[in-house]
Amino acid sequence: MLTTNTPPPTQVLLRLPDDVAARLARAVASRRRNQFLIDLVRRELDKGDQALIDACEALNRVEAANPALRAEAAEWLEADLAASVDKSDPDFDNETFAREAAQAQSALAPKPQPK
Repeated sequence: MLTTNTPPPTQVLLRLPDDVAARLARAVASRRRNQFLIDLVRRELDKGDQALIDACEALNRVEAANPALRAEAAEWLEADLAASVDKSDPDFDNETFAREAAQAQSALAPKPQPK
């Protein structure tokens, strides 16, 4: 017998305004509310995925109709974008770059507000 250890779903505390909670209670049976909210959240999250899919398909249609754009896309796909920076810029210092990037990221982090 095959047993799999599937972790339980994550429990999330959701606070709804009273008017929204009342509408939810009227519209959805109590034993169906959890699945209703799961489906609603999943559908909203999938909208972003679908927008990206639609944009890709539109670009594919444009490229298919325009040989110059299709050739440019092929150049990008064939390009070696992971070539060592040491070859293209011998003055590049990876340690300095990493340190300065970390400093820039920490400067962007929100500062704790005093209470």
